[in-house]
Amino acid sequence: MKRYVSVRNFERHTGTCPTYIAWRVLDEARDYLRAEIPKRCATKLARRAEAVFAKHDFWRRKYRGSRGRDYLLMTMRHWLASLLAKEERTLFFQLPDDFKNGRPLPAFARETADHSSPPFAHGSELLLI
Repeated sequence: MKRYVSVRNFERHTGTCPTYIAWRVLDEARDYLRAEIPKRCATKLARRAEAVFAKHDFWRRKYRGSRGRDYLLMTMRHWLASLLAKEERTLFFQLPDDFKNGRPLPAFARETADHSSPPFAHGSELLLI
């Protein structure tokens, strides 16, 4: 279950909730991998975003800008890959290299031509039915 967290400096200054973005990144990876990702990863990602925002002027400017949410998504994808490399190596190796560098995972087609189940991910390749 996802918990509500109080508003902190990051959200107060940027308008973006790092916990929400962390859950979004975890959901994106979970849906791609079709495997559970430890929920503690969301907390670690949000805390890291708060720490980076508090200590680094460069990222503070990036996160506040008009594309701040996009930069946060990018860095959280990268950080999640790093966490998985340390804690869940099998999941890490199933992620595409683009995700490890902060890019979004490939989108699955909602329905195939014959309206059967959507395509599935195996390793780092996308296999179409």
